[in-house]
Amino acid sequence: MLRLVRLGIDTWREPVAYLNRRCTACAAESFLGPRKVEVSGGGRSVVCALNVVDDAALVAPDALALSAHAFDLLGIAEGATVSIRRAPEPASRPALRARIAGRRLSDAEIDALVEDMAAGRYAGRETAGFLVAAARTLDDDEVIAFARARAERSARVDWPRDIVVDKHSMGGIPGTRVTMVVVPIVVAHGLTIPKAASRAITSPAGTADAMEVLARVDLDADEVRRVVEEVGGCIVWNGKLSHSPIDDVMNAVTRPLGIVSDRLSVSSILSKKAALGVTHIVFDIPVGPTAKVASEAEAAELARLFEITAEGLGIGVRCEITDGTQPIGRGVGPALEARDVMKVLAGDADAPADLRDKALMLAARVLALGGVADPRERAETLLRNGAAADAMDRLVDVQGRNPAPPGPGRLTREIVADRSGTVAAIDCYRVSGIARRAGAPSEKSAGIDLFKQRGDAVEAGEPLYRIHAAEQADLAEAAGYAERGSGFEIAAS
Repeated sequence: MLRLVRLGIDTWREPVAYLNRRCTACAAESFLGPRKVEVSGGGRSVVCALNVVDDAALVAPDALALSAHAFDLLGIAEGATVSIRRAPEPASRPALRARIAGRRLSDAEIDALVEDMAAGRYAGRETAGFLVAAARTLDDDEVIAFARARAERSARVDWPRDIVVDKHSMGGIPGTRVTMVVVPIVVAHGLTIPKAASRAITSPAGTADAMEVLARVDLDADEVRRVVEEVGGCIVWNGKLSHSPIDDVMNAVTRPLGIVSDRLSVSSILSKKAALGVTHIVFDIPVGPTAKVASEAEAAELARLFEITAEGLGIGVRCEITDGTQPIGRGVGPALEARDVMKVLAGDADAPADLRDKALMLAARVLALGGVADPRERAETLLRNGAAADAMDRLVDVQGRNPAPPGPGRLTREIVADRSGTVAAIDCYRVSGIARRAGAPSEKSAGIDLFKQRGDAVEAGEPLYRIHAAEQADLAEAAGYAERGSGFEIAAS
């Protein structure tokens, strides 16, 4: 029995325990090895990796210390008495080994496997072995079972409504803040749309990053319920809502190893939608040579997988395969993208037409799932008469308006065409890379203001876009990268 101590070490979302090598209650080194340990006290327990320390000033011999995340998971007071033992052998290990060997798993086996993975009972290399094997070989029924098991272990939000809608994009296209136009249109009509969006991982901005320019987005489940009940919708960060412990376990493996799998992605996305109480979803699947989805055939297969998995979870779905050959809107980066959204909602004559048109198309698809007759006409009316702008204004106020929203970065550099001709192609990946080097998304004022689209005529020396940054070093890095390759292919006229 040991005295519990909270050690002020942030191990992100990996629970870690610390024992003094001269522990008075146990032989600390006997716990070292690939197996994890289970720390118990007050009727609660947490599974942790174990580190052994020599410094008694850090961890006393009569104490067991937990990292900040592990302490919060255990949820008992510092100074309480706890015990430690080797974590029990995961009951699902035969299933894990069988899946690595190529055998299909039953729903019950997948549920047990997800339970043990979420509880942290597997070493990282075991989880990696499963995910590498599963990334391309999970069959349709296994994807459904995996999504269901993940949803059941996420924090659930329920709504007293028969229809709760959502819109989700596979992303990968710079700009494209369509969601921030769709949600106010849908709210203005009267449907419920609790939109939980991600922050950027490899892009210059996610929906949550752009929305944070205008309002607070880090709401917990109770706050989201309050906002949705008052306004009818929200645009918030998903990190405090539908997060599941299995996400941490899987992300710790898939991201460093670069494991990309439509089957794992679909199970993750739809499990979050189910946990958030969504009943109907429109999926936007942009296709282009530098988008996440490169071909029509790949998009069709992804749409099929979304449809059958959603059906298995009892969710109505419609997939739209859209043009992903170039950025949507003019701004790339949180503040610049938020500016484009507000211009569209305000009916500004200078608003990006492509952003407006795509948002109206997708808003109409969402309204149709909600049973609206003439959904395109309804969406256009709500945008034109200012109802959508009013809905966004209410949403921003109730979520928590940013009193000093950032504008475009004050430091700028224009990138010009090196020849005359016509813009034949735009490399979305390159454009995103330039915006990130300028400081986006962590610096919300950073990014790119686009002046030209595919098909536009351009003269040598004419600006293609303007880079915005807040720091001179970021501007120099972004401009240098752009000068080595602007991302714009110009063909002779």
